[in-house]
Amino acid sequence: MLEPLMLIVVAAHGCGIGGLGPYGNEWIATPNLDRLAAEGEVYDRHYSACPDPVVTRRAWWANLPLGAVLIRHSRHSHDAPADVYAGFAQVIDARPNSPDALFRELPAALDRNPPLVWIETDRLLPPWTVAQDVFEAYLEEWTDDGSEPDDEQVLPWTAPEVGEFDRDDLTAWELLHRTYAAAVTVFDAELGRLFDLLRERGLDTTATWAVTSDFGFPLGEHGFIGPHRPHLHDEFVHLPLIVRRPGGASAGARVSRFTQPEDVLPLLLGQPIPDRPSVVTRWAVNGADEAALRTDDFALLLPLTVPDEDDPRPPLLFAKPDDRWEVNDIRQANLDRADELEAELRARLG
Repeated sequence: MLEPLMLIVVAAHGCGIGGLGPYGNEWIATPNLDRLAAEGEVYDRHYSACPDPVVTRRAWWANLPLGAVLIRHSRHSHDAPADVYAGFAQVIDARPNSPDALFRELPAALDRNPPLVWIETDRLLPPWTVAQDVFEAYLEEWTDDGSEPDDEQVLPWTAPEVGEFDRDDLTAWELLHRTYAAAVTVFDAELGRLFDLLRERGLDTTATWAVTSDFGFPLGEHGFIGPHRPHLHDEFVHLPLIVRRPGGASAGARVSRFTQPEDVLPLLLGQPIPDRPSVVTRWAVNGADEAALRTDDFALLLPLTVPDEDDPRPPLLFAKPDDRWEVNDIRQANLDRADELEAELRARLG
């Protein structure tokens, strides 16, 4: 394996695996991510340790190489406290977060040949920037089958509010998911422009590239839009990690070991990471606290604190990998195993 002269990481806030071709999605167009996966390694079980973006940044950046550069291609509202960025030699703002802003700043950053260029973007957090023609490409099947009237233009739902979502509202469901699909396709096209620039500079043979995320953005799958409650289901905490080595080394590899955000830089640098038989995730927000344990065979979600205004939330157990999106709670039929996993999880939480 060639030693990289530079690491280039794109961290996309709000990007879970559900909308990405390399992770099995077949209806959203992601040709550039598909190519990246074909030329690189796809980590199939990369999970958040805590979906708080500040906590994840601290894990990512615990041991930054000297001279690392950060490009913030995101809104000010998604910035972390100033001390989180202390390890970077330079922090560059590419704002407003449009492609032109990013590509105005990126070439000069690459010219300085830093050991790491980290690009953080919030393109997959609402409000989404979605061209009407891209959105309409995802409307054809929905409108053609009579689900929606076609006598007026349907506009994308670009700014859904974080909070509860009624799964029985099928029109809202379709509108939300088709708008997100268009946002993913727009994001993928911007990645394609980035990858073309890197190839033009020869960085496909000398640099390691990676795409990852800190949390997914729930789209009503379990009754919520966005991070309203710490319900640690797959759409929220199962994250992409795709790594392309110099010259396409390890092309097409699928990696099944458990990884978490603290592993990202060591992996890119070829350093050893823990061999985990399971992973733990925990987050507290809006008066709720929840932890999760994932093993080869099960996912246990354990509510630790439930707000008074919420319905009681018992522990949940899901079969893995069969129940990918965690819709069939099997705890009552597997109480002994659920209790064992709960005891293990509580012990690891201390």
